[in-house]
Amino acid sequence: MNTKEIKKRLKEHYDYIKSLGYEVIGVFLQGSQNYGLDIYDKDYVSDIDSKCIVLPTLDDLIKGNSMTSTKYDFKGEQIDVKDIRVMVEMWKKQNQSYLEILFTKYKIINPKYKDFVKKILDMKKDIVKMNIPQLARCISGMSMEKVNALEHPYPATQDKIEKFGYDPKQLASIIRLTHLAENLFINKKSFNKAIYYEDEELKDYMIDIKKGVPTLEAARELATLYDNKTKTIKDEIVDKYGKDDFKSDICQNLYDITYELVKYGIISYIKNGDDK
Repeated sequence: MNTKEIKKRLKEHYDYIKSLGYEVIGVFLQGSQNYGLDIYDKDYVSDIDSKCIVLPTLDDLIKGNSMTSTKYDFKGEQIDVKDIRVMVEMWKKQNQSYLEILFTKYKIINPKYKDFVKKILDMKKDIVKMNIPQLARCISGMSMEKVNALEHPYPATQDKIEKFGYDPKQLASIIRLTHLAENLFINKKSFNKAIYYEDEELKDYMIDIKKGVPTLEAARELATLYDNKTKTIKDEIVDKYGKDDFKSDICQNLYDITYELVKYGIISYIKNGDDK
């Protein structure tokens, strides 16, 4: 699938969320395309999943409504919708699946908010270093979640469990998280280089994993091996930096931009007289 097709699908995500009444700030691609691990053949077709950042409404702010954090299924693809304030907390928690959207080349930004989004994206290298031991813990914690999900028959993965005995996508994520930890903390790569697979041999290996080539027994062994590797790296980082190494100045800059963005959006709404 080429860039034009991916962006066309993202535009469909954007328009769908907008049609539900949200004021969309931007839609960002999430997942395998960002890693260079997307597949489009007769055996496997990668989804186009996204994260969508939206603005709170005036009513939300006045009434103290819960901040939007929900997911929508759209034509078999997933759109993770987050209030900008929730998204900032995800970045603060150093959740790698939210950090990656700061680096994706596939995104659609509402022109109204492009200057604010640019300020946030200009901070992306700082945001991923906001709390290094927390990032290591988050990567390891996600790996453990994937291990627990490896053989669990969720409704969406029941067919894979029946076919392979496990979910190959979970195994691929466990291994990918180890590679991410190694690239970030051992090889000292930047985040965008750490998540992307340039080595063709390693890429082919990961695609075989996603397609379910390993047997169930081999998958269990690989999951344990890689999860333990990630945990070891995490423990080393926590020993080096301490439990937390929080950079409050980076967080405050992010809060300041978010405040101005929300204020601008609400003022625009009041001037225009319609809540989108």
